[in-house]
Amino acid sequence: MAGVLGKFRNNFDLTRAKVRAGALLGILGFPAYYLIWHDIYPQTYENAALRALCVGVLVIWLVADRFCSDLSAFFQTLTYAALVICLPFFFGFMFLANDGSAVWLGSLICGMLYLAVAVEIANFFCMFLMGSAVAVLVFFGVGDTVPDYYALAESLPVVLFALGGGLVLKFAEEWTIQANQRKAVALAGSIAHELRTPLLGIRLELENFSGLSDAKNSDEIAETLAHCNLSSRRLSRHVQKASHIVDCLLLNVREENFDRSGFSHHSMRRVLVDVMSRYPMSESERGLIKVRADEDFTFWGDDLLMAHVLMNLLKNAFSAVAAAEKGDVEIYLTQEQGRNAMCVRDTGKGLRADARSKIFERFYSETSGGAGLGLAFCRRVVDSFGGAVECYSEAGKFTEFRVLLPAGEG
Repeated sequence: MAGVLGKFRNNFDLTRAKVRAGALLGILGFPAYYLIWHDIYPQTYENAALRALCVGVLVIWLVADRFCSDLSAFFQTLTYAALVICLPFFFGFMFLANDGSAVWLGSLICGMLYLAVAVEIANFFCMFLMGSAVAVLVFFGVGDTVPDYYALAESLPVVLFALGGGLVLKFAEEWTIQANQRKAVALAGSIAHELRTPLLGIRLELENFSGLSDAKNSDEIAETLAHCNLSSRRLSRHVQKASHIVDCLLLNVREENFDRSGFSHHSMRRVLVDVMSRYPMSESERGLIKVRADEDFTFWGDDLLMAHVLMNLLKNAFSAVAAAEKGDVEIYLTQEQGRNAMCVRDTGKGLRADARSKIFERFYSETSGGAGLGLAFCRRVVDSFGGAVECYSEAGKFTEFRVLLPAGEG
């Protein structure tokens, strides 16, 4: 029970917003439907006092909502009680008192749906059982009529179907929310990882400025100014790279098209050398890499976008080797079937056949905590360059990604 209440507290900010809207609806709805079911379309049983109790509970809740914080134990308890009283207890009792009539069968199902919207699945189940149990006890404790057991039994399959459907749909909703939360966390980690390199460069350049004010003669002042000019240009490049990274990430998330107007010819070897010099890897990771870049080629595109492609492939390779606790990484440039190719191969855990058909889909990830955006981004970039990305793998042995680009690009 403590775990269930913990989930209620953890999700209380969302529940509070939903109950706030529901309380206003209930304050109007309880008396309005009393008139409908008592005077306009009379039902077998109605109870003004019970409806007044529900309205009173909701009014007290709204007053408390004005002054209490999310962390208030009193307010959380009041919210729990208000939901149990006004939904499963009220609708359950009225369903029993009206011998499971069609009107109250539908009303009970509506009450379950409202409860499913308000809380997560564990508390939905607990609140429904708690409220229903109290409704049964009150009905048989104060009632002086014999219920129509056949009518109640006839309605039971429908109630169970509605309850089961509500539980299944609520489970699907919670699973989707949790998956989106994991993706958001992974995306935030990806942004932090991508921006770490330019920010580190900015910090180092700023540190180089320390002590420059100690210059005492014209030569030292001239040297200091020259150093400042050089550092300023480097800082500008780092800022441009950081801005470009943010633009790339936003393009990837929004699935917007890349602007090809700024594309030009670039050396793949130069991109490879740049990535190897600034990718934030440990010494042990650096020791895993073997680079073969004897056969340089040029491609038409954006060098920073291509650098991000290579860094994504390199990150995946390191993850595969770490997961398998074996293997190494090889990066090489070659030609294949009349096209230029940049290949990243690791001898880590490999990929299953079913995973190879999905890895380029957005939000699909084989890595725990992964955002599922990296390889989708790689494919979009390379496609905009007129090329293609292919994956070859064997589970437990190796994985190789080949970035294939048109030959003869300058």
